[in-house]
Amino acid sequence: MLADRIAKGLSERFKIPPPPTIAANLVGKTQIAFSRFQNLEPKRENNLAGGVEDAFSFCSSITATRFSRVSIAGRVQSVLQSPGEAYLFDMTARTEISLDEKFDNIRFYIPRASIDEMSYEKGIRRIGGLHSKYFGQQDQILHRLAQVLLPAIENSTEVTTAFVEYIALATFDHIIYTYGGSPRGNQISGGLSPWQLRRVCDFIEDHLSDDPSIVAMASECGLSMGYFSRAFRSSTGMTPHQWIIHRRITRAKSLIPDPSLTLAEVAILCGFVDQSHLGRSFVRATGVTPAQWRRERLPGK
Repeated sequence: MLADRIAKGLSERFKIPPPPTIAANLVGKTQIAFSRFQNLEPKRENNLAGGVEDAFSFCSSITATRFSRVSIAGRVQSVLQSPGEAYLFDMTARTEISLDEKFDNIRFYIPRASIDEMSYEKGIRRIGGLHSKYFGQQDQILHRLAQVLLPAIENSTEVTTAFVEYIALATFDHIIYTYGGSPRGNQISGGLSPWQLRRVCDFIEDHLSDDPSIVAMASECGLSMGYFSRAFRSSTGMTPHQWIIHRRITRAKSLIPDPSLTLAEVAILCGFVDQSHLGRSFVRATGVTPAQWRRERLPGK
């Protein structure tokens, strides 16, 4: 799996524990990975140089830090990294950084082939590569994506596939136009047709206890992932991930009062990982615990 490979590679190169990593598989062989990339134990040495790879990575800092030495293709500099700045690395170039300071980043890993495939899906020309105005340019959109990803990376077992895919699509959309030099055209903002909305909502209900993906939802409607995501939000006011959580909570509300079901069984039937996951999600949505919801609906109450 991509997430395991990325985590292992970062661990070996930077002499850190395998960082928490999640990944998305989109159209074709399109992949992207997100890691909580941090060094908590400074060392008086540089990272081990990795092999050349036809991919790009972005680092968006969570905390400010200073790298006394950053060497990219033989060009050496010191870098003061601040939150809100995006650091783009072309992984075909040999790169080394000092490990003598603590750092904490969200790292975006994107194979070049994935950029080409997503560009094709969007109907735009193939991108020759990604280029930033300068190393560490301000990028509040990438920073915001990193902030949204942080809790998801740290609690990956509770994250829906649709959430990771939605963030992946947003990331590709941003970097292709911001760093790929492609002009941003007018995106159609219409919603789904009535039959498409009925079909995808029925599909989600039928697979609520599973982990329905945007790939599968878009296929049900005969649409590309990007178009489907925008159209679904236009029609429902929610992202696919938000709709899934909304429907899981709605189902849980109807099942919790059933005394023949334990709360652990309700959790599984609604697609939550376990009873604790149900409890946290239910409190966020309703302000009460599942147990309180059940007690308030006992006969005679």
